[in-house]
Amino acid sequence: MITSLLSSPVELMTPIRTILIPLLCTIVLGGCTTQDSPSSLELKAMSFNIRYANPGDGVDVWENRRDWVSALIDSSDADVVGLQEVLHQQLEDIMARTERFSWVGAGRDDGLQAGEYSPILYDMSRFELVSTTTRWLSSTPDSVGSRGWDAALPRVATQAVLKERSSGRTVSMWNTHFDHRGVEARVQSALLIREWMQGHDLATGDFNVEPESPAWTELVSDGLIDAGRAAGMDTVGTFRTFDASSDVSVRIDYVFLPPGHTMTGYQVMAPVRDGRYPSDHLPVVVTLKMDGAD
Repeated sequence: MITSLLSSPVELMTPIRTILIPLLCTIVLGGCTTQDSPSSLELKAMSFNIRYANPGDGVDVWENRRDWVSALIDSSDADVVGLQEVLHQQLEDIMARTERFSWVGAGRDDGLQAGEYSPILYDMSRFELVSTTTRWLSSTPDSVGSRGWDAALPRVATQAVLKERSSGRTVSMWNTHFDHRGVEARVQSALLIREWMQGHDLATGDFNVEPESPAWTELVSDGLIDAGRAAGMDTVGTFRTFDASSDVSVRIDYVFLPPGHTMTGYQVMAPVRDGRYPSDHLPVVVTLKMDGAD
């Protein structure tokens, strides 16, 4: 049985409003268990589109949000964080406001610092980096700056393989941001992510598609689990605009998991300050247990 809790909008310094799934027994992607495996690795992962630093955003310009966004990332207690729409200066601003994270990623325009990143942040006190790569969502994924199919812009996916310092076990993940216009680009990008996810533990991202769309269907057709659907939260939107009073509510931000992992929590964080959200997207946080991980 899954229960949910939705409290009222509040300020950052008070407990933030969340959509939370406390579990009476663990949700196993494929079953239910009541006893932890002694070899299981527990992980909390966040996916968060922070909105790029657009100088035309008025009261919601990045300079007015960077402290709040950085504090929100820290307050989530996430071990790994997949961010989207991140410009290099925004990444530097976030890293200057947190002491526990390191990051990997590359700008989509030149593979260095130009254009938006889809970076992965990881708690460096718990994990050390084993390897990382950034690939382009195109028919030539290793071609820097390549734009795929009918996409309006180059899009990237960043991978990180991390080793837990205490146990030596690895966690591997992808983080991405699908194109906002290209229907074919999103379907083809889904096929790439589905292929690249083989042998990995999770994928985070702004996939710019709703459940049951062609791209979403491709993602889940080979066994990947949409954590939001598994938690029974299909109707809880993650794209909301900055205005907390808006009735816009579309679920396009996801965490995907392979079969066999155990999800113990699903949360959409929704803090409000002066009637505004910290981004036009809400962060998604998933807690999972990886039994028998290497």
